[in-house]
Amino acid sequence: MSRYHHELEASIHFFLDHTNLDPHSPGYGLTVDSTKNPALASIAASGFALTAWVIAAERGVLSKQQAQEITRGTLDTLLHRASHHRGFFAHFLHMDTAQRWGKCEYSTIDTALCLNGVITAAAYFHDSAIRDLAARLLERVDWHFIVFEEDGKALFHMAYNPDAGGDYVHGAPGFISRWDMAAEQKMMYLQAASRLDPALARRLYAGFRRDTLTFDGNPIIVNPGGTLFAYHFSEAWLDTARYLDPDGIDWFENTRLACLANRQFCIEHASQYKTYHARSWGLSAGDSPFGYEVAGSEPCLVPPHHTGTVSIYSALSCLPFTPEETWAMMEYLLAEHPQTWGKYGFFDSYNLAVNPPWYSRDLYGIDKGCSMLMLENHLTRLVWDVYTNSAPIQTALDVLGFTKKQDG
Repeated sequence: MSRYHHELEASIHFFLDHTNLDPHSPGYGLTVDSTKNPALASIAASGFALTAWVIAAERGVLSKQQAQEITRGTLDTLLHRASHHRGFFAHFLHMDTAQRWGKCEYSTIDTALCLNGVITAAAYFHDSAIRDLAARLLERVDWHFIVFEEDGKALFHMAYNPDAGGDYVHGAPGFISRWDMAAEQKMMYLQAASRLDPALARRLYAGFRRDTLTFDGNPIIVNPGGTLFAYHFSEAWLDTARYLDPDGIDWFENTRLACLANRQFCIEHASQYKTYHARSWGLSAGDSPFGYEVAGSEPCLVPPHHTGTVSIYSALSCLPFTPEETWAMMEYLLAEHPQTWGKYGFFDSYNLAVNPPWYSRDLYGIDKGCSMLMLENHLTRLVWDVYTNSAPIQTALDVLGFTKKQDG
């Protein structure tokens, strides 16, 4: 069990060392996207960092006063200096100025990841300044701006970019793509539920597809490419172990099946890729020998992309759902591949199917953040309890019609 705590505290130190904590900087509180570019901050990673300060305070890595000071400063940056459009933050920011990086998009999901950290911090710290700043950030988001109607359904756009030639802009600038599939965006419906008319909030939650396939004889709601992180990002904060959605969907069980299916897919392809076997699995998005890569496994809607790279953080993020299988992988990596471990715990990924074998030397804030939250949830349920019991999320669960499991 001590290895869990080592990884968890090492993850907290990643955020301490890769967050702008210069009190004189306009970008105070922002966290790097990855160690590959220390000047580039990710608004999503900054949301994971806000949750890291909660964990750090609870574990005594920081004093509660230190954690509150960092949190207040971060929220002040987000409210007054970080680039946004109608409350939706730019995906990437300059670490030192908090200004939009190039012509990147204003991202709904990355904003939502940041706001999950805001909600968690406001619920945990008994600090009026933190709660006031958090409330102003949540109220500023114009959810109506990204809602549209199509074929009788209410949907969210994925992003907005006003600049010709900007990131993800193909043709005229403006709205980018849509959230019409089951993926990592469920947190968005929760955040919007307390800001929109309840009927519209429920239509939005009902609007995305529930594409259902089977694994081991059980139905599983899948994302198109079968990438593992999409089963984890909302569930890192929301306590799906104790709630059913309005249609009776058990998202905890769905994620458990997705983790097992991802592992089984690796086992079945072990003869093709040396990295894959029962104690080495996890196909997701992250670092690879070929750059940033989005990999996945069956069951999914399209042939899954994978190249032999095992995403270590995504397997660690399975811990609350598949504890025995995840622990076995951690033991294997530490015994057989110590190159996967460093100052901040496990590195992002590795690939033995290339020559020479490749080991990531880098870390992504959202990857390290997701596995950190899942480790804490497995050990203490801290993040699940704080976030899910917060006022805005309790309101959202009530509006959308989530119910507690009978044994929850």
